[in-house]
Amino acid sequence: MSPGRLPAALPATLAAVILLIAGALAGCGSTPAATPSGPAVPVAAPPLQTSFADGTGTSWAVVEMGGSAAQEENFWEMFARPAGAAAWRLVTPAGVADNGGLVAAPAGGASLLTGFLPSQDLTFSPLADTSDSGAHWATAGPVNPGLADVPDALAARPDGNLIALTSGGAKLGQYGGTGWTRLITAQALAATPAGKPCQVTGLTAVAFGSAGAPVPGTAPVLGTGCSRPAFAGIFTDSGGHWHAAGPAVPNVRTDIEVLRLASAGTGLVALLQAGRGPDASTIAAWYDGSRWTLSAPLRTGIARSTAIGPGGSVGIILNAAHAATLAGPGASWRALPALPRWTATLALGPGGQVDAIAAHASTFTDWRLSPAAAWSQGQTIRITIPYGSSG
Repeated sequence: MSPGRLPAALPATLAAVILLIAGALAGCGSTPAATPSGPAVPVAAPPLQTSFADGTGTSWAVVEMGGSAAQEENFWEMFARPAGAAAWRLVTPAGVADNGGLVAAPAGGASLLTGFLPSQDLTFSPLADTSDSGAHWATAGPVNPGLADVPDALAARPDGNLIALTSGGAKLGQYGGTGWTRLITAQALAATPAGKPCQVTGLTAVAFGSAGAPVPGTAPVLGTGCSRPAFAGIFTDSGGHWHAAGPAVPNVRTDIEVLRLASAGTGLVALLQAGRGPDASTIAAWYDGSRWTLSAPLRTGIARSTAIGPGGSVGIILNAAHAATLAGPGASWRALPALPRWTATLALGPGGQVDAIAAHASTFTDWRLSPAAAWSQGQTIRITIPYGSSG
């Protein structure tokens, strides 16, 4: 990806922060920043294959395609479907090796910030931004050290605030083009009065909050793992101090890890994993600006993919054949019919619409769930996979 001018739609404060970071850190030969000892992210990271809907109603899907990751023949691809459109289109930013994975963060309106995870000789994370649902991209980055291997490793706001979750902790860039102004590590958070009761095991997600206690204004929000049973590790910054903002999780007698954390309208939506291994359960949590609402636990084991849709809807793929969705706060988990082969993630739309996104080798297929609870094959996209280009 060649350097380019940032889109005019991107606010000047955010552009200034990104450009300053790029100038300070650009260059493949730069030395990565030292990584503090101790845990920064969980050992078993949440799956990167995901989908989400931005504030304009555009749906985005991030899936792994190509061949063997061990042979570096895997390539991560991004697809977008604008609000009201029936068709997906390939919108992966060009010019940067993406074997390590892609993460994305809505930045307000039609703006989206995408980060490339480190892989091979790429030790930092280049960024790209778009203001037209992926039709055009511009260089914006990089982040050094590289972004963490979790789906919510980036958070951005239209007013110029950025959070990047890296192997060295969560880096916060604030107003005025001053670059990264703060760093919070898992160890530092664990040592705070807010973090001690949680017994923080690692940082797992970042987001920006919404108005109302316990998440004030546009405050940075961190998701973590906690070794203390029944403690949901969601923390928000207020006045330079971190405060516990997660919900109480009754009747859970095991550790909890935040799998997903994202802004949703005027609130937040989170997916919490209680326990580990095949006995793990997933709990959805919604914050509406004044209080948290929890779903019933769903025994999922280790999730293969997660999705966040309009109205706080969520979806999760349990294994090759089984998945479940939640329409939003107060709803019950809904088991889906057996998934089409090669389903990589779900895509959730308005009115309870559910699509299964299948990705295999060079073929992307969209399967639509009918009112009769049957999958019907819709759009198919065959893309060019640059096999051999990663050697």
